[in-house]
Amino acid sequence: MFRLRLFIAFLTVSVFGFAQEEQTQFEVVLSKNRLGLNERLRVSFEMNKDGDLFEPPAFTDFEVLMGPSQSTSSSWINGKRSFSRSYTYVLKPKKQGTLRIKPAYITIAGERYTTKEKIVEVTASVANPNAPKTTQDVANESLYLIASISKPSPYENEAVLVTYTLYFSPQVYITNFVPVDNPSYNNFWSQDIPIKEYETRRTTYQNEDFNAVDLKQVVLYPQKSGALPIEPFSLELYVQIPTGRRDFFGDPIMRSATKVVSAGASVLNVKALPAAGRPDDFSGAVGKFNFETSANKTTLDANESLQIGVKVSGTGNLKLLKLPELSLPSSLEQYEPEFNDEVSVSVSGMKGAVRQTYTVVPRYVGNYPVNELKFSYFDLEKESYVTLTSNPLSISVENGPVRSTPSAGSTNESAVSSPSALSVQNAFVSNAFTSSFEPIVSESWSGGIIHLAFILSFILGALVIGLTSRLYQKISLKSSGTLKKSYQKRIKNLLKETEDCASKGQIEEFYEALSKTLDHALSLLLKETIRGASDGQIKSVLGKVALESSAVEEIAALMNKVNLIKYSPISSSDVESDLERLHKLIQLIQAKAKAL
Repeated sequence: MFRLRLFIAFLTVSVFGFAQEEQTQFEVVLSKNRLGLNERLRVSFEMNKDGDLFEPPAFTDFEVLMGPSQSTSSSWINGKRSFSRSYTYVLKPKKQGTLRIKPAYITIAGERYTTKEKIVEVTASVANPNAPKTTQDVANESLYLIASISKPSPYENEAVLVTYTLYFSPQVYITNFVPVDNPSYNNFWSQDIPIKEYETRRTTYQNEDFNAVDLKQVVLYPQKSGALPIEPFSLELYVQIPTGRRDFFGDPIMRSATKVVSAGASVLNVKALPAAGRPDDFSGAVGKFNFETSANKTTLDANESLQIGVKVSGTGNLKLLKLPELSLPSSLEQYEPEFNDEVSVSVSGMKGAVRQTYTVVPRYVGNYPVNELKFSYFDLEKESYVTLTSNPLSISVENGPVRSTPSAGSTNESAVSSPSALSVQNAFVSNAFTSSFEPIVSESWSGGIIHLAFILSFILGALVIGLTSRLYQKISLKSSGTLKKSYQKRIKNLLKETEDCASKGQIEEFYEALSKTLDHALSLLLKETIRGASDGQIKSVLGKVALESSAVEEIAALMNKVNLIKYSPISSSDVESDLERLHKLIQLIQAKAKAL
């Protein structure tokens, strides 16, 4: 028995301690915020803990018809104490206009608390003043969806954050919401920012206490200047609204209601980028950027590959800007660049870097300068244009064939010979013109020696040319193998990208990746691209390699499908079958490239 009493005492102290930790609340609740001159207003001052010395406000703009009526509720549910007390008045407005309910005061646990001032709009008399407020009336007065715009007057391609916030009265409970209309954001590049968790905060709206929660955020980049409209965003809300009555256990009795709320159409006044001071190479970049070019190596042999990167990093419209194109001497053969995007989008806009990487293969010995590139952008902080210049590069090719210098009047600018072959040829010519020729009939010993030396020089020159040719072939084969490995790796990555697009149902992106994959695979066999070519052009180019006619037809059909994809409806089954066709063609092309 003693243990039972001890347990009950411990439980009582614990519950009391828990109740003491509950935050004290003292607030005023109005039956309505807007009423006619001949209507009645019910005002309740509510608290969640017992208090003393209640001081009501002076209702100077109202006539007190009834009150204060006091109501107290106290209960224990699952070991938790619930307490509420209210002082209620029924008032009649004395005049029209904006009337105020001044604060009330009470002392709870020795501390003085006060309510906030409330504003009531009183209109002319209404036809039916005694009509009770319906559940829908409460919903209409308690729910609002507002779109806030971070910058109403941005520049073209400047980031703007639009936040859709739901304001709802503390008296209603939202059970669900469903989007009704989603804006399409025409004339904008847009990116939704996912909201991982909805966080409710206390705030005020129209001078009333409200809860607020951000439901949707989107970053916009306007693509032209002028007054650009933003379409409305609408939601259907499902809510529970208290009726003002309580059940047997003291819990409020609720009623269900629905309401469609809408953040009305907004307009952005987009400023055009200034024409004064605009550089000739400006392509629309807006923000704050860094610019550089780099090479993974600057010293190499002929027919050995290197990579040159052109990179822009910083904050701004990175996904929309155009990178400067690399221009190289004709002795440096460059291939289609690989684009790499490392950009993240947050509430502040785009941030990160974009890069184009060029695979370059030098063909001849020499020093080749890579001219500096220029990149211009509009700086939002300075509101002026900035031009950045990349660091110059120099490529040194040490071993390999030499581009010969054409003689005066020669039209062959690409004549090439090996260093050893040139030296042998010069030696041959010099020997031929500096020898002392004797008549044929002469059989002197000196004439025989000269003749023998001439023959030996010719044989020695032929041997040197042969050895040099074999060495050049070995170097070319080694470089060709390196380049093939680079292409095989690129093809593998592109094939993976194609499969990812297929699995995500991204049809347009799938066929773009398919086109790149097939084009890179065929570059192992051809010296030209087939992207964008017609059916006849594709078959003509593929006729240069000994592919089976059925494979040529398959490739031409796939490439034509890529060219027409924007105008033809494609189903998911087409994507699956075309992915299977692509796998077979890649295997066939790689086997053919390996055999060559």
